[in-house]
Amino acid sequence: MLTRIAKTVIIISLIGLGLAIIGRALIDDNEYSFQTKDIPQDLEVSAMDKLMAEDLSLTTSMFLKQLSAQLQRWANNDLSTQQLRSKFEEEVLEHPHFHGFVIKHNDEVVEHVGQVERFDDSKLTHYHMKSKFSDPYTVDGKQLMLMGEELEDGRTVLGEVDLSFVKSFIKDMASVADANGTFFVSGADPEIEWETTEDIPENLKAETVPELGWQIVVHSDEHKPERLQKTYYKQQAVIKFKHPEVASAWLEENEDLEVLRNNNPLFVVKSETESTEQLIRRLKREYDLAIAEPNYIISKQVILFSTDPNETRPSTSQQGQQPQQKKVLTTDPNDEFFKPYQWNLEQIEIDEGWNLSGGQGVKIAILDTGVDQEHLDLKEKLGPGYNAFDDSSDFSDAHGHGTHVAGVAAALTNNVTGIAGVSWDSTILPVKVLNDDGEGSSYEVAKGIYWAVEQGADVINMSLGDYYPSDVLYDAIQHAHEQDVVLIAASGNDNVADPMYPALYEEVFTVAAVDDARNRAFFSNYGEHVDVTAPGEHIPSLFPDNNYVVMSGTSMAAPHVTGLAGLIRSLRPDLTNEQVYEVMTSTAKDLGTEGHDPYYGFGEIDIAAALKSIAN
Repeated sequence: MLTRIAKTVIIISLIGLGLAIIGRALIDDNEYSFQTKDIPQDLEVSAMDKLMAEDLSLTTSMFLKQLSAQLQRWANNDLSTQQLRSKFEEEVLEHPHFHGFVIKHNDEVVEHVGQVERFDDSKLTHYHMKSKFSDPYTVDGKQLMLMGEELEDGRTVLGEVDLSFVKSFIKDMASVADANGTFFVSGADPEIEWETTEDIPENLKAETVPELGWQIVVHSDEHKPERLQKTYYKQQAVIKFKHPEVASAWLEENEDLEVLRNNNPLFVVKSETESTEQLIRRLKREYDLAIAEPNYIISKQVILFSTDPNETRPSTSQQGQQPQQKKVLTTDPNDEFFKPYQWNLEQIEIDEGWNLSGGQGVKIAILDTGVDQEHLDLKEKLGPGYNAFDDSSDFSDAHGHGTHVAGVAAALTNNVTGIAGVSWDSTILPVKVLNDDGEGSSYEVAKGIYWAVEQGADVINMSLGDYYPSDVLYDAIQHAHEQDVVLIAASGNDNVADPMYPALYEEVFTVAAVDDARNRAFFSNYGEHVDVTAPGEHIPSLFPDNNYVVMSGTSMAAPHVTGLAGLIRSLRPDLTNEQVYEVMTSTAKDLGTEGHDPYYGFGEIDIAAALKSIAN
């Protein structure tokens, strides 16, 4: 009997071993290959260029308005004591845009700070409302401009403006001609050799800055730079161990692999001898690995461009306790750009919503290029931050995209300065997962999600994505969702139905963009996975160094919805993330065909309707 059992066991073992050998042989014979996607570019370059030109023109107008307000504030300063005067002089000389300041009365200089020898009134040949401007001129290689303001009491205040900021936001995308048609700022393209606007090719798009008569001409050669057309980092893989404790021994055994990132159980490894396909094929056979995939590239979703935390939101276990005092806005905020430029907030019915919630006690994580921690519209409301590239707390933003997104979601509001943010009383957790080129990987984004969850984020904004699914990213998404975090993502800017990730994941709330007429933004990706829409064209917000710019993209639409989620979680902390999603979809203004459709989802968010529906 025992002999028969032993023979049976041996036969079964041999059969199993044979099947294993055959299986391994079959695996070895199959080359691993990527699921390649040819995403069509359905956007006309001319349409994109026109949108960029409009954004740049609006940005220049905002810049001038900001300068005008600053001159008027300075003119009203009290300079009665030497201490006050010294403080004022220091402020003028340290200003990033002004080189000097003069107050005149009856053509006599009554106050001056800085270099004023170039302050010649005859240069002020252009007029707009009560503002006067000179043509740009060059001094020591810097582009400058003289600007004047007529005050109510008959005085005139003048300032010499450094136009470096214009160069910084124009970058290499456009050239700028003055009111005489002469170019004084030009992009880095060496083929651009125009001297006047008469030299502009007919196919290029230009937009006029109304205050100055300047023409901004956009000359992009391609929709996406070549570096952003890559799908993954070559010869790299992201791996996740089933059991973290085996990682060290496994890596020692596979000493040919260079460890680029270590966040056990997640690692990024590189092979110097294998192609990406060969590397992934090999790693997928490793028993100790739960995940082995390419290190997919993820980028921002924008058309243009390139403190102490609040109280923690009460958890659902605290239901029945006395609610905290809510901060609300009962009048329009006094931010300088709110009335003239922030049409987007009026369109989503924010006024009535602010009567019910300001977002107090909610933490909003912005996974992006970082934020400018010294920006006047941000610095008083920042919580801890994280850099997923080097595991540091350096979340500085040299790109500007993250600062802009953070401002839309939750800029400091009713502080006279700049813009109003949707969830204005929430804390921002800056998470740098994109580099200074606006590019990151699935590994960095996943790390950023885990970090945000650990910090108690209530809402995560992801104005980023690519067209390839990532198991590493999805693991992080599922983890955040299980921890009751609201996850918001942009749908993408290629005008295609192909879904981006993380936008496609069921746990993520996906946002497409509309314009100021509530029509679908021509660049906005669509599909059955789109949940709602929000304004995404010509959106004003923050930019590094206390500046403000206008940008377009689903990157800008997403933080509107993130802000709404913050207001909801503040007003009703007992609601789960799925219930927050339901509130936003059920109260959205239906657009397009009746009910849910692939272009508008359930419609455009309605902040007042959403908050009223849960106020009781």
